[in-house]
Amino acid sequence: MTSFDCPICVSGRSAGYAVIDGYPYFTCAQCGSIHIDPDVIAMLDAGGSLVGDYTEEYWQQERVGAIERASGVSLCRAGEAILYCRRPVRRFLDLGAGPGFLLQELHRLIDPSAEIFHGVEKYPPPYAASCPNFHIGGIEALEGRFDAGVCIEVVEHLTPRMLDRMLADLATVSEPGSLWLFNTGMPDYVRNEDPAYLDPRHRGHIISYSLAGVTPYFEAHGFRVSALPGRSFGFFVEFEPSESPEFDARLYHPVPENLSLLQRNGLLHQASFEAARSYYYQAEYMVRTQWALSLDEKLRGDARAPSR
Repeated sequence: MTSFDCPICVSGRSAGYAVIDGYPYFTCAQCGSIHIDPDVIAMLDAGGSLVGDYTEEYWQQERVGAIERASGVSLCRAGEAILYCRRPVRRFLDLGAGPGFLLQELHRLIDPSAEIFHGVEKYPPPYAASCPNFHIGGIEALEGRFDAGVCIEVVEHLTPRMLDRMLADLATVSEPGSLWLFNTGMPDYVRNEDPAYLDPRHRGHIISYSLAGVTPYFEAHGFRVSALPGRSFGFFVEFEPSESPEFDARLYHPVPENLSLLQRNGLLHQASFEAARSYYYQAEYMVRTQWALSLDEKLRGDARAPSR
């Protein structure tokens, strides 16, 4: 097949991108998403699987990586979600919590009484943590609503139909104004930072959703999508928000209750703030650099133009 309707945005046309581990991937000329063969997407929607049985060695390697992420980048993402949220965070959900190590760390650092943080995971690994508020199952089984949360390295595993179903369920447990931070490798990340990110057989990464590609799915369920400045591996959404502050206002003027929550652990607050600030200023720097380069090119062109 040379080109065909994109299974993500439907209105665009997809053409060949690469063959990865024997599976063809395609990219949409309109939304920019990168996706596996539509026949594979249909097979997965019908209950099939690409990933085989894992060995003990695989699980051990994954366990080590999961522990490192839970006390590092994933912890920062959770802190950032709290920082950006415009309503007091009294209930927080790790959506697709994997082994529950992030939940464990959040309890240890800022919520020892386990009143705020929850995790939900439909398919926990064999080394999953045993800790309070770690729910095994789907979102639909959760009780109550949440003010904020993270969804880390999940959506790249999901077909469009699976993603739509997850968002429908997420809307039922989201408070108005709740904020959800999604961490996933988007097309610029795949192309420029981690070409091995798409990995059908081992990690089950079948789709790199672009912001343009993913936005209609969220909007259909009442979520507003916002880019994370300087990030090619994440975005955040808000459910039925009543306000829309600029990003720097979220960063420098957080909700006082949320700031107090983060400051229960000074290192977590500082790491979350500095991660957000560094990417924000990197994005600002890139915009200004592009402006300066375009201005320089224009001035050089004017200088070369013959005078009359």
